[in-house]
Amino acid sequence: MATTMLRIPKGAVSMREGTIVAWKVASGATVRIGEPLYELESEKSMIEVESPAAGVISILAEAGQTLPVGHLIAEISA
Repeated sequence: MATTMLRIPKGAVSMREGTIVAWKVASGATVRIGEPLYELESEKSMIEVESPAAGVISILAEAGQTLPVGHLIAEISA
């Protein structure tokens, strides 16, 4: 079974952390490639992050959390 790790992306060169504003899916849901997963806010922008893989998502970080770039926030199991 393949697992895709989702981490806080680096949206800009100076970005050090991001805040998960809201999840668009629930943990345990089946997601498709390109489906919006969550909204991420940095000090300069707000982006909607899409799924890079298809499968069942396990959310590891809650909405409202501010986390460093690269921090593991979810996994998608195919």
